[in-house]
Amino acid sequence: MSYMDRKKILSEGFFGMLKKFLSRSKLSPTEKKLMKDPEFKKAFNAYEKAANDALETGNALLRKKGIEPIKY
Repeated sequence: MSYMDRKKILSEGFFGMLKKFLSRSKLSPTEKKLMKDPEFKKAFNAYEKAANDALETGNALLRKKGIEPIKY
């Protein structure tokens, strides 16, 4: 089991990978079927907005501390 401290999380680019995963342009057939459901689409969009807000907040805090923001 490895310990992920702040520097390791930032160096691994966890939030950048999350952003990249969310911004995929191609959807699988299962995802296409799910996106047709209004409830799922609403929940997914809320999740995506929360992830984007978290990334922006994290970058703002990094800038405030003088650390280079995450590039994605």
